[in-house]
Amino acid sequence: MQDRNPYAAPRTNVAGGDAGDEDYGEIKILSARGRIGRVRYIGYSMGLALVAWLVIGISAVVAVQIGQSALVVVVALGYVAVLVVQFLFNIQRSHDMNMTGWLSLIYLVPFGLLVFWFVPGTRGENDYGKRPPPNSVGVIILACLAPLMSVGILAAIAVPAYQDYTIRVQVTEGLNLASGPKVAVVEAFSRTRAAPANRLEAGLSAEKTDTAGTYVQSVDVASGTIVVTYRPTANAAIAGSVLAIRPYVMPDNSVAWRCGQGPVPDGGVAMDARATPFTTDIMARYLPSACRP
Repeated sequence: MQDRNPYAAPRTNVAGGDAGDEDYGEIKILSARGRIGRVRYIGYSMGLALVAWLVIGISAVVAVQIGQSALVVVVALGYVAVLVVQFLFNIQRSHDMNMTGWLSLIYLVPFGLLVFWFVPGTRGENDYGKRPPPNSVGVIILACLAPLMSVGILAAIAVPAYQDYTIRVQVTEGLNLASGPKVAVVEAFSRTRAAPANRLEAGLSAEKTDTAGTYVQSVDVASGTIVVTYRPTANAAIAGSVLAIRPYVMPDNSVAWRCGQGPVPDGGVAMDARATPFTTDIMARYLPSACRP
């Protein structure tokens, strides 16, 4: 028997399943098998999004030169391809949590993505294979982009939405200021059975700027129509623009109003058919729903 030093290091691997490259599973991006961890999942998803936006953007520019239908096809195919690859990532991430790939469908539920972001994977080998290999520097960098991209996306959505909201608030000031002149027009019509030609005939002061506000420069009356003009200091989208509110006489002799590009009241006849039937030069997106076509 060969002598052996009892203090020598053991010759067998006593590190268990946590050491050696053979203890890591193989990463297969385009596969529904295997596992990927949280950081790699986030990094791969961010990388997929960046590549998809780049490829679809370039393809769209080329497709525009061909035609509108080609653009729709390119965008649709690109979206389907990205969705398929993303679901492969979702399946592998589900496996990392020792869950069936059917869990990937939670991606379609609002905020379901957060399950893949925050639920940790199982330690060591599980029913779906060996643990994922350590994250590379590139994967970590891509994963770190996730918060920045999320903030950027939210800002891209929130800033225009808030700007549209502020413009609508400015437009609404004109409608509020027009309420008084509308009452005056109706009262004048009830007395004379004719549309008042101007503010004086409607029983208002002669100067149209007497009815004004923070964003509204003037409110005039022209052949019964209320004409709201916005100040040059209002938002650039409506600065100097005009919103018309036109009266219509209903079969019961009541008066209904058409605001901007809104529909003509059913059965209504213009109070003054000779009046210029202008509506507004403000984009429909900034108008209240009642003033849209």
